[in-house]
Amino acid sequence: IGTGGIANAFAKDLSYLKDHRLAAVGSRTIINAQNFASKYSGCVGYASYSELVADPNLDGIYIATPNNFHVEHTILALDAGKPVLCEKPFAINTSEVELMVNTATQNQLTLIEAMWTRFLPHIEIVRKIIDSDVLGNIHTLQADHGQRLSDSNNPRLWEPALGGGALLDLGIYVVSFAHLILGVPDKITAKSNFTDKGVDEQTSAIFEYKNGAQAILNTTLSNSTPCRAIVSGVNGWLEIDRTFYNPAAMRVVLHDGTKTEYPNNYKGHGLREQAIEFSRCVRSRLIESPLMP
Repeated sequence: IGTGGIANAFAKDLSYLKDHRLAAVGSRTIINAQNFASKYSGCVGYASYSELVADPNLDGIYIATPNNFHVEHTILALDAGKPVLCEKPFAINTSEVELMVNTATQNQLTLIEAMWTRFLPHIEIVRKIIDSDVLGNIHTLQADHGQRLSDSNNPRLWEPALGGGALLDLGIYVVSFAHLILGVPDKITAKSNFTDKGVDEQTSAIFEYKNGAQAILNTTLSNSTPCRAIVSGVNGWLEIDRTFYNPAAMRVVLHDGTKTEYPNNYKGHGLREQAIEFSRCVRSRLIESPLMP
């Protein structure tokens, strides 16, 4: 559902997979649907989302519409009996999330947020590094994601009604990474700079945890930042190069002088990894992914 930039990037990355196929696309207009569908062999274009979810030949639906439509289109697909992979951010607020999750549970259908970074090979290595305790107790996590988008006129970035702002568009990556490593924080301190329309152009936050660990996070639409992530423990640190949320090189540096490099040899964007996990969960009849619960 949707024919924007992320939908095109996802569809292109699927071409690396021989056992996955883009079968149909739905748009608000038949012209957009047909133009998108024409790029992919065997893809059918539908002039409405209702027609798309009613197609009995589809195994799952990928939601790639603006943030404010995620809840509506997810419920539409789930009520039609289709598992859903929904673009991040999953929803605008907690109430929407609860409605989406409850609907998936009631229908016993897979529902996964398309936080694609969680499914990348280098993040699987990150999990193993953290679980190995080679870094020792983790005390500090630092992550940033900034892009110079202040000159962009894309309404999804700047309109409150569309779920705009730095936190929902870019900051979700740093928040998700902190959650992956340290879990749910016990205290959050944050400061935002807001536009005249009321969306955050920049947000910085400190997440605090009962064990004394802190996550220092920044996201901004005002300027490009290094987009790196560092996890520091008593024995050393893990550093992930730019851009940490994409397939990226990284290394573990220990205080005893040991350095272990993890080069980036990945081909393609990386969006296909979430499709692989989504398919696995659908086949296993899981309501959520253990990699992105």
